[in-house]
Amino acid sequence: MKNTILFVLSLVLAVPYLAMAAEPKPLVLFDFEKADDLKCFQLDGPTKDNIKAELSPENFSTGKTCLKVSYTDDQWADIQFTKFKGDWSAYNALKVDIFNPTAGLVALSFQGADADAGFSKEAYFGDPEKRVAVSGMLRPGKNTLVFPLKFDRPFDLKKVQMWSLSSLSRPKGLMLYIDNIRLEKVKPEELE
Repeated sequence: MKNTILFVLSLVLAVPYLAMAAEPKPLVLFDFEKADDLKCFQLDGPTKDNIKAELSPENFSTGKTCLKVSYTDDQWADIQFTKFKGDWSAYNALKVDIFNPTAGLVALSFQGADADAGFSKEAYFGDPEKRVAVSGMLRPGKNTLVFPLKFDRPFDLKKVQMWSLSSLSRPKGLMLYIDNIRLEKVKPEELE
């Protein structure tokens, strides 16, 4: 009887540790610490020169540098990421550290395209009807945006092909400092 009680007690105590071990560790997609990190994305906008990117030693959240993105006008512009691990199925959130040096709010959108998004020469980012999108607001200063990876349409997290950060509204001449783009398994309350 004593052995049975000890066995049951050890199982009860072990369950929380087993559950924690099953959670995936955060997966850093981009940390912008080396020049090669500038090859993981392309910039897109209506004039092709209304957005510029470079490594910067200012306003990083991890390491020693981050991605400094400069917008020369107030028109839309995308940072389109294509070189990353494509299976995101173990995670429920994409987290991005962004420093906003302005005194105002800046709206951003995360857009994703999976392998079934209808890629073609005319639709290099897939069919807009088959993409997914989530929006977020940057406050002045340091921000960690949490984009939920649950969408209102089918999206295969095992076959992510491309994703982008788009600026929806911003002042002319805005600079943003982006760092530590990562996938995480977060608690449900962090997704609200």
